[in-house]
Amino acid sequence: MMAVNNALNVFIYVLFLNRIQCKLCNFDIKIEQTLHNEGFHRNLSYLIDFASDDAEENWLYEDCVVGLEQTLPSGVFASHDEVKDHRCKGLIHTIFKTPVNIEQPAKDASPITIQLFSKVERSKTHIYIPVHARYHHASRGGGTVRNIIGPPKLNLMCPDRKLNVCDFPSDAPANNFCAKGVSKESCPWREVPAIMVTDTLFWDVPIGNTDHYYLVASVTTIVIVVGSLYLLNTIHGYKIETERRIRKKQKI
Repeated sequence: MMAVNNALNVFIYVLFLNRIQCKLCNFDIKIEQTLHNEGFHRNLSYLIDFASDDAEENWLYEDCVVGLEQTLPSGVFASHDEVKDHRCKGLIHTIFKTPVNIEQPAKDASPITIQLFSKVERSKTHIYIPVHARYHHASRGGGTVRNIIGPPKLNLMCPDRKLNVCDFPSDAPANNFCAKGVSKESCPWREVPAIMVTDTLFWDVPIGNTDHYYLVASVTTIVIVVGSLYLLNTIHGYKIETERRIRKKQKI
């Protein structure tokens, strides 16, 4: 009986100790998400700082791989070929979870989900990718259309499964970074909480004014007609001058 009690006490002690270890992971991670440049072509940048006030926690993140999952609204897109060709800073791999048609206008497009992979170095990682605003149809009064880029989801995959010492909710959803069929327990990726240093991004894109349709159409028609007449006159003058030179040579 005493042996059973001792074994039970040891088991309870191990569970208690494990629980204490799990509470050590405060995940004091900060993400700064910004848009750079102006116009329809910009850079979406992420600066992720893993440095914690608790030095005992910083060891968790070294040599870990970061997986950011970002959803872009229908009015914004990124090109897989462009991301690959530009060798974007900080990226070691990119996966487009949804197909991208770069020629679609905003009203016909769907949101795009991208997974961006990078590595933690010196408790930080910096990622940026080029993004573009889609064409938005003109509307009465013109103005701008607002595209909202929400915060990304932060995932980590660490060597030796170091994150297993941390406490994760038992009802956490299945991770999108693991292949289908892989159980939540076997998946090496863990979605971790982060503090967004910056607010949700707003990208206001200018659109045309349908009230100016007839004015623009009239001016465009006049420009085309005048340009065409000028071009025809230039061609006619060149033809006459060429014929004059040919007759002059024939007389000589």
